[in-house]
Amino acid sequence: MTDDTKPEVFTSYAQNFEDVVLWRALKHVPVGLYIDIGAQHPVLDSVSKAFYEHGWRGIHVEPVPHYAAMIREDRPGEQVLQVALSEQEGVMELYVIGNSGLSTGVKAFAELHQEKHGFAHEVIQTPVLTMKTAFASLAGRDVHWLKIDVEGFEEQVLRGWDSKTLRPWIIVIEATVPMSTELRYEGADRVLVDSGYEFAYFDGLNRFYVAAEHRELATKLQVPPNVFDEAQLSGLSGTWCVGAVARVRAEMQDAVNQLSTLRDQAIAKVHHAEERALQAEAKAAQAEAKAALVEARVVQLNAQTAQSEARASQADVRMGRAEERAKHLEARVALAEERARLAERTLGRRLITAARDGRLLEGGKRRVKSALRLSATAVNRSPALGKAARSIIGLIPPLKRRLSAVLATESTTVATPGSDTQSPDTLITLRQLAQSQRGQESP
Repeated sequence: MTDDTKPEVFTSYAQNFEDVVLWRALKHVPVGLYIDIGAQHPVLDSVSKAFYEHGWRGIHVEPVPHYAAMIREDRPGEQVLQVALSEQEGVMELYVIGNSGLSTGVKAFAELHQEKHGFAHEVIQTPVLTMKTAFASLAGRDVHWLKIDVEGFEEQVLRGWDSKTLRPWIIVIEATVPMSTELRYEGADRVLVDSGYEFAYFDGLNRFYVAAEHRELATKLQVPPNVFDEAQLSGLSGTWCVGAVARVRAEMQDAVNQLSTLRDQAIAKVHHAEERALQAEAKAAQAEAKAALVEARVVQLNAQTAQSEARASQADVRMGRAEERAKHLEARVALAEERARLAERTLGRRLITAARDGRLLEGGKRRVKSALRLSATAVNRSPALGKAARSIIGLIPPLKRRLSAVLATESTTVATPGSDTQSPDTLITLRQLAQSQRGQESP
């Protein structure tokens, strides 16, 4: 801890202002060293806490496991010995009274506390060292103060001390029977005086001793704590702050009650919010299900739409082809109509021309003659057909006369040399018809 981080005001945590008296005598030491035997709680009623805040460091001896663990957590960088101290090393029975500083190695005191105050205790086996062994590493070093508060076991602790190698400047020991004003310090006082220490101050609970080589500090210890020490209370010491602590506890209880009410209200609100959240989640699930159905329907409709579009595209293609075919057919119809009109006009002109030139009559004659020729050929080949033809001609006098006239004309034409009006086939046919006619007339 640097000077900048040290508190400007000294705050007292000790139960009887032991730390204020020690600070008055030792505040000129920049960074001191202390030993706290029976340290108990790291803050409540602690003699060392204020010195720790001002940069001092030390060694704590605390056999109760619970408090030893608390000190380790609160005081990083300090050594904690979880043992008991006595004049002989080994193992001893420790009578642990929970949640208090009354744990002791004296069975009679543990039973007295239970009898008078109802404080139950449990017995644990605790390793024991002597002060000489426990603090061997401090031999020859300046230890500025040492405090012993072991509930009636102070003399046994001091009898395991080597006062030649370890000489704290100031030693503070508890001097009364636990939880009483009855003095009990004679054995410890003899050890200290024999070791070269001088009594300096009694505060009603503790006796302060000064090493002979530092007796100049005695004058600083002979005055009780007062306003000129410029110390302030932490509000955590057990005796002097009972009223303040009670008021603070009452205020804290009120605050706890208010917080409990607020917590209950908050829990109710949380439950209500959770119910609403569950309802909202249910509605959201329903909405999601509906959305899924809608999405499925949309997918189906999209597929149907795609199929319809594909069919529409095919229909468009087919319609386009049909329209092309219709246009092609219309063009062909128009062309046919145009050709028919042209043929009608051509045929009409040709008929008019043929009639005017006599070709229409001549053509008819040629076709009639050709028909007669074919008929004569057929008659010549089939007697039955010839007989039938003669019968028919006989029944039609106009045809008979016309045929006789044609035969006469054709005979004359045949007798005229160089005539090429009729073909040989036609002449043969006519002759056959004439012979057939004459044969029919002779009977």
